[in-house]
Parts: sequence; C-alpha cells; structure tokens
Amino acid sequence: RSSFACSTTTRPRPDWEDRAYCVCMGPRLAVSPQQLRVLVPPLVATSYKGSSGKVGVVGGCFEYTGAPFYAALTALKLGADLSHVFCDEAAAVPIKSYSPELIVHGCLRGAPEVDLAEVARQADEVSKWFPALTALVVGPGLGRDATMQAVAALLLERAVRASLPCVIDADGLRCVLERPSLVRGARWAVLTPNKPEYGRLAGALSGDAALDPADGDRALLAVAESFRDEGGAGPAIVQKGATDLLCDGTQLLECAEPGCLKRCGGQGDVLAGSIATLLGWAKAAERSGRLPAGGAPPPAPP
Repeated sequence: RSSFACSTTTRPRPDWEDRAYCVCMGPRLAVSPQQLRVLVPPLVATSYKGSSGKVGVVGGCFEYTGAPFYAALTALKLGADLSHVFCDEAAAVPIKSYSPELIVHGCLRGAPEVDLAEVARQADEVSKWFPALTALVVGPGLGRDATMQAVAALLLERAVRASLPCVIDADGLRCVLERPSLVRGARWAVLTPNKPEYGRLAGALSGDAALDPADGDRALLAVAESFRDEGGAGPAIVQKGATDLLCDGTQLLECAEPGCLKRCGGQGDVLAGSIATLLGWAKAAERSGRLPAGGAPPPAPP
C-alpha cells in the first residue's frame, strides 16, 4: 500500500509553507508545499481578469440553493478570478442575492419527463461557456430531477470530450453511477463521493460482488481501476473520511491531516470548489511547462 501522510513541524502556524510535509511511500516521493507552489498562477503585470482561473458550477434547484453558492464562492476565495453558476431558473434569484461576486445563469429548467431536444437546448446554454472556463463542478444542489440529471450527464460528456477539468460531486455522481463511461479515461476529472456515495460507487463499479466498500485500499483501487481506459488514463477519486484516500487507479495516497469533526451540509461543496480551482491551475501549469506532463511530481523550486 502506498500512503500519503501529512505531518506538522514546530514552526509558527503563519509559516504555512513549511508546516506540511507529504510523503508517498511506494516509490518514495516527497511533495512539499513549496513544490506545489508551481500550481499557483504567478501574479505579474501582464495578469488579466481570468488568468487565475474561471470556474463554472452546474447545480442549484428550487430546494438547494446553498450548495452551488458555497462551491462557486470557495473557488473565488481560493484564488480564481471568476465564478459562474448554471442553475435552475427557480434558484437563480436566491443565489444572485447571496453574493454580487457570482455570475449566475438561470438557464436550466427541471421537468419529470425528459425531452431530449430540451435537454440538448439547456446543455447548449451551458456548454457555450466552456471556452471561457478553466474548470467545471457538476452536482452541488443539482437534485434528482430527471431532466436536470440528463442535462448534467450531457454536460459531463461534452466537458470530458473538451478536456475541461471537472469535479463531480453530490448528485452529479448519480450520472456517473448510471453511466460510468462518462468519465472513463478522463484524466482531468475528480470524483468526490461522501461515505454513502462512495459505497454505491464501490458496490456497482468494483466488478467484485464480494468486495466490501469498507475494505479500504482494495475497494478503492478496484473502483478507480474500473474507470481507466486502455491507455491507463482515468479520473481520480477522493474518498472522504476521517482519513482521506485519493486514488487514480495507479497510486493510492492517504491524507491523515485532521479536519473538522463536525460534519455538516456545505463542507463537501467547499471542497469541490477548492479542487476545481486547483485542477484548473494544474492544467494551466502543465500547459505552460511549470508542471511536468503525465502527473510527475513538480520540481522543487530553487
């Protein structure tokens, strides 16, 4: 088993860059926050609005307006320049009222009966923005309406085809559960299931009827492996828990850094927005040559 451990030093807390040290044992790999700084877009005189990231969130219905707000606002708080929310028209005004910083598009409309032409029309209203985005979050507050689910699935298909970094969370994971092929081979996708969602994924996708989702490493590796294509590419899975496990089907990493013991609504949305910003930064860093291609560890700064 490869493991990913975070430990603290005795340096003052403001010196966050020296506080964490991450080790992957397998082949031995050390990744410090100083090395991860290569992901952060440099702030230079030629920076422009959007150069630090533009994140889109697909979700938000009449019942759930807070989830997409948390995801989108977190992307901004972490450092993205712009955040869009693509939501049900019934959720647009409440989400707009939460913050003037968000760009809210009430372009979705739920319906119990799925009309494929209407699904395509709504998906077009969102995907026309893909060239202007650096990452997409699908699922926060999406709900289980049949039409909204169909639109989300079509958007995931288009985003993966366009190599747009995607984070699939909450009700967006139902799309993956029903159609695993949506993200098979998707290198720039991250799935963030909570405990019940992961249990459903593990039970349905492991290919081993006797496999218990509680069988940590073996179950997670099997689930991640099921998403890999013939070339070995596939999405990463973040299995959230007391100890977080991360796996892309080839490496299993563990983060034992303690978090908040109170588990309440909105925490997963905050994580999804954070990962989306970082994922967009990672792709930009790879494209610019600041990050080695193929997932190799970043070089230590001079």
